[in-house]
Amino acid sequence: MNAKLSCVIWLFSLGLVVSGSVVKAQPLRFLTEHNPPGEYLNEQGEVSGVTASLVLILQQQLNEPGDIELMPWGRALSIARAEPDIVLFETVRTAEREGWFKWVGPLKHYQMALYGLRHRVGDTPSLAALPRNYIACNYRNSATVGEIKALGFTEGKNLILTSKSGDCLDMLLLGRADLMAVSELSVPEFSANAEEAGSQLVMVKYLSERKRYLAFSRNVSDERIARWQAALEQSYSDGTMRKLYQPVYSEQIIRRLEDFAAQPKY
Repeated sequence: MNAKLSCVIWLFSLGLVVSGSVVKAQPLRFLTEHNPPGEYLNEQGEVSGVTASLVLILQQQLNEPGDIELMPWGRALSIARAEPDIVLFETVRTAEREGWFKWVGPLKHYQMALYGLRHRVGDTPSLAALPRNYIACNYRNSATVGEIKALGFTEGKNLILTSKSGDCLDMLLLGRADLMAVSELSVPEFSANAEEAGSQLVMVKYLSERKRYLAFSRNVSDERIARWQAALEQSYSDGTMRKLYQPVYSEQIIRRLEDFAAQPKY
């Protein structure tokens, strides 16, 4: 934990203690979506996954109990924007969303690119011809929709928007779509699925660098946000995150977070 965050947390704790009593903050409601291996329902119907497990550890450390609810992303985002005391994850932080929430993170730092199946798009398709020759797929309400539309794709014409990110891979394998945005986090899994189907996933165009966060309602105090940020960074420094992420994410993904936690925050 860096010195600045430590000071904020100490001052907050000092201010809460009045005549031997402590003001208790409102409990938080935690929302997420189906997004394996980060979050998914296990065989017992409980929210599981490596990121969900990390959030549960932070909840225990910070004495912030609360079940994690899994629901469609559009619904979760709508609730998080409208109601107080919400934590929504994993939320891509963008300029448009910046003022909607208070942010703790990053939980992930990765790259996004447009991919297709080699037998349909070849090795080096013309970027200018993409919207003329191919159908793209992406999930609705994602931060990548705008980037795909900027390439010339239009919903109802050559762009399919689905309710879940994993649906686009199914569309590609069934021949109903040609292109999809894939995060660096998902490339190994999606590539393996494509190979099982007798094809090969190839990058068509790099899109952008992304970071995912815990997005807190604006009414949550800055001091509370600081405690969460400090606990998250500590999990990067002490190996907690690495132990959870290592079985499913690349060393590069893990090191980016560890390097972030090691940087001075003054």
